[in-house]
Amino acid sequence: MKKLFEILGMAAVVVMLTPFLFAWVPGAGEWSVGLPAAYWHSLVTSFRQLSITLAFTVFVAGAVTVVLGYCSILWPVVGKTTAAVLDAVESIPAILVALFCYAPVAVALASNSASTSTILSLSVFIFAATLTTLPEAVRGVALPLGELYHRKYSVSLRSYGFTRGRILAVLLNSKDMRDVLRRTAAVILLKTLVLDCSFSFIIQVGMGANGTPAHTSPGGLIAAWRMVLLRDIDGSRVMFWLPVILLVMVSFAFLLLLGQDKQKEQHT
Repeated sequence: MKKLFEILGMAAVVVMLTPFLFAWVPGAGEWSVGLPAAYWHSLVTSFRQLSITLAFTVFVAGAVTVVLGYCSILWPVVGKTTAAVLDAVESIPAILVALFCYAPVAVALASNSASTSTILSLSVFIFAATLTTLPEAVRGVALPLGELYHRKYSVSLRSYGFTRGRILAVLLNSKDMRDVLRRTAAVILLKTLVLDCSFSFIIQVGMGANGTPAHTSPGGLIAAWRMVLLRDIDGSRVMFWLPVILLVMVSFAFLLLLGQDKQKEQHT
């Protein structure tokens, strides 16, 4: 029965992530679905670019997290320095971190072609999202890794002649740490999703189409169509609610992944 629930849970995650899968179907943005062509194209493009943002952010932030977590336990001085820097970053709201990252490239985004601006905007946002997710991610990896090293396996593995670095490498590849890394990846994805949509929403509300970021986000679409809640013209409210529903689906998928990992942790 437990195995059945796990299978059903993974099936539900796949179903809730279908907006990302659908966005990459060739020609999906050109289909006629009863909505304005420009709106539908923007919706598909926004989820395609959001999937790029999430994939690159989890890859970059995950790699940096593993390296910093490893080095923090291997060299305590590095750990203390890293903790101090990440605490300072964490004290700044994520929205402000994103704004600070975009400020130096605002002129470049406005002066370059649309494709170049999109690539640059995505790159800047991935950098900003990585910065904002690192404090919690590194802490979430370094603490259990340190506990495994100091309390459980350090003495026993050293008796076999393992160096400190090799012990940590072995522990990082253990089942417990793989579960931790998977849970950390889900947290990174969820926080990046929230930052991308909230940042785009705020920029769209404040500056409209002339603001940064230059890439498309479902949050910007929601902000652009927020006024239809006050007056429904020819059923246009669906243009507000459609990206909202799709984002809720994706968010629940990441939350479900987190919930499954926590249940496994409790059982172990």
